[in-house]
Amino acid sequence: MSTPGAVWDPLPRSVLDALPVGLAVYDAEARLVYATPAFWAQAGKDVAALPPGTPQAEVTDLFTRSGHYSPDAPEEGAAAAANRGHPQRRLARNDAGRWYELTSTPLPHGGSVSLSVDVTGDKCSRPEAVEHAALLETILQRLDTGIMVTDHLARVTCFNEAYPRLIGVQPGVLRVGMTRAELLDHLRSIGELSQLTPEEQEGFDQVEKQGTADFACHRPNGATLRIRARPLLEGGVLTEVDDITPLRKAEQASQERAQLLDGVLSALPHGVCVYGPDRRVRLVNAAYQRIMAGCEVKVGDHHTEIARSRIASGEYEAEAAAALMRLQEDFGNPEPYERTRARPNGTVVSVRAVHLLGGGLVVVVTDVTARARAEAEAEQRAATLRAMLDNQLDGVALFDRQGYLIAANALAARMTGLSEEDMSPGRHLLDLRARQISAHEFGRRPEDQQAFVEARGQTPLETGKRYIRRRPDGTLLEVGTDLTSDGGFIRTYRDVTEDRRIRAELEAARDAAEAASRTKSDFLATMTHELRTPLHAVIGFSEAILEETKPERMRAHAEEVLAAGKQLLGLVDGLLEATRIEAGSLSLHGAVFDPAPLLRAVAAPLRKAAKEGRIAFEFDVPDALPPMRGDEGRMRQVLSALLSNALKFTPEGGRVTLSAAPTGDGGSIVTIRDTGIGMAPEDIPRAFEAFTQLEAGLTRRYPGSGLGLYLARALAGAMGLALTLESAPGQGTTARLALPPAEEIPG
Repeated sequence: MSTPGAVWDPLPRSVLDALPVGLAVYDAEARLVYATPAFWAQAGKDVAALPPGTPQAEVTDLFTRSGHYSPDAPEEGAAAAANRGHPQRRLARNDAGRWYELTSTPLPHGGSVSLSVDVTGDKCSRPEAVEHAALLETILQRLDTGIMVTDHLARVTCFNEAYPRLIGVQPGVLRVGMTRAELLDHLRSIGELSQLTPEEQEGFDQVEKQGTADFACHRPNGATLRIRARPLLEGGVLTEVDDITPLRKAEQASQERAQLLDGVLSALPHGVCVYGPDRRVRLVNAAYQRIMAGCEVKVGDHHTEIARSRIASGEYEAEAAAALMRLQEDFGNPEPYERTRARPNGTVVSVRAVHLLGGGLVVVVTDVTARARAEAEAEQRAATLRAMLDNQLDGVALFDRQGYLIAANALAARMTGLSEEDMSPGRHLLDLRARQISAHEFGRRPEDQQAFVEARGQTPLETGKRYIRRRPDGTLLEVGTDLTSDGGFIRTYRDVTEDRRIRAELEAARDAAEAASRTKSDFLATMTHELRTPLHAVIGFSEAILEETKPERMRAHAEEVLAAGKQLLGLVDGLLEATRIEAGSLSLHGAVFDPAPLLRAVAAPLRKAAKEGRIAFEFDVPDALPPMRGDEGRMRQVLSALLSNALKFTPEGGRVTLSAAPTGDGGSIVTIRDTGIGMAPEDIPRAFEAFTQLEAGLTRRYPGSGLGLYLARALAGAMGLALTLESAPGQGTTARLALPPAEEIPG
């Protein structure tokens, strides 16, 4: 049995110690072999590193106690240790609020490697989404309607403050995770369901199985609730509760007022006075005397005397007096007499006189004061409603069952492209449509107008309840049709241009977020593959060194380990450079130098790589070039990245050319041309993106992290250099780096 940690060479361990991620290696007996400093740092700043040989269970227990497996599920750590023979991957949040992506990979010799990467930044990178979610939560909590959502297992997933208050739940009882059955048991225990019938209580219990439900129930405190339950597409139920007590009370009060009005009407019969052929009063009832108080009559009074007496007392205005005298003079005229007037005492009476067949006259008097006042109030209400209609945010038009316009506000006329005169009451729907066609509201071409008419039909029912159309000025109009109880319909018009624009922006933002997520996933897959290759080499050749006895073979294996370590260091350095660029903390050292010697120095080591790949390498650079100002080390990185990229994508038998020449303005142009696989012109911008490879997936033919061209352009831009690419599939790629004169580049 080997000693834990004995397989680790000092050089690769120093490289791994520099990794910013938590990494731990366990042997086949689940004992700790090695762990990076970052691994112990994630356990807590006061946690001491455990020595090699510590059982994995103790390491897991340490991280569980530190909250690394999330405060709500410490058993995740034990589960992870129990399943260490299988690849694992999950997310966890510790007590400090940090998020980690945890992976565990079995090793060929029976051990395992655990990797813990801090992904808090990714989890918190969407402040707009958080702000939007907070806004929705605020709106939900401020609703007067109670809202509760349960999942497919009938467990409470969320609710607002109004819900427990409306249903009478005691404070703190309702909680997320509580089942609907537990909630109903609590309501029964406190008597909140005592007013329900057994059938209604059974309906409460079976609401998940009944689908949509809408019913009212009474609380012991006298309140009346309306409860609506609707199934959700993803499973579960959305329950809404409204307090309709004021509505029910208003309905009851309205019914009482109607009954009272019926009683009042029955207690106020019409006043009746009957005259005989001799124009004298034959009959008069009490209602007449009451209605005509101050002008009472007696049986036997003559009509002429009554008329003159009332005129003399000021009972009639001049017009009413003249009408009465005409009736008196033409007493036998068979045409009925009907008039409504106001009495001096303020009452309003309706008088109707009908001649009898045998002569005589019947006068019916009705006190219509209430009606007159109601009509005045109705006119006032109509004016108020009209003002409200004209101030609606939507255009509104009311039609009767035959399709004739009853009323419309001014906004409806503007939104339909018509004038207020066009939208006057009495217009038919088809007449209005013809006027819209004349105004080119549906387009100027006859075929467009005909297509719209055919699509919408000739009747409101053919039109449909909702549709969107674009007006000639470009605005989007939502047109809706709702039937009224009398068979008519209401047509509404709403400008949804801004709403659709915002929706389009949200969809674009969602697509961008999904693209970013896919890029991240592709990058993680790529980097995992790229890191595993040198790690396998380090592990494999380290094991070979332990088993090898010949010094020369041990040296060869050590060189392979060194090469793999350098490859790992290159990947880490590339990631660090990308991080500095994204953070804006890239450092540059400006100096004036001749780029020609640098080009020769960069090309020298790549000649060997070209020769090994059987690629022709051509070098065409003069002994000296115009001086440039920049960071010579960063310039070396740019050139190395471009040349390495050219060699990587050039197959055996191809050619890579590095050339440079001065330009007429005192600068230089460096050209790197290859005969490789090339790329489509539309893919060139993506090639410059960070962590992007045009050939994605683990089956790609060309290795790499996808940072080469990104770093090259970023570093070149930071030094004031212009980098461009020209390429075509199968035609190779040409990279040009423009070096301005030294005085034009910022120092």
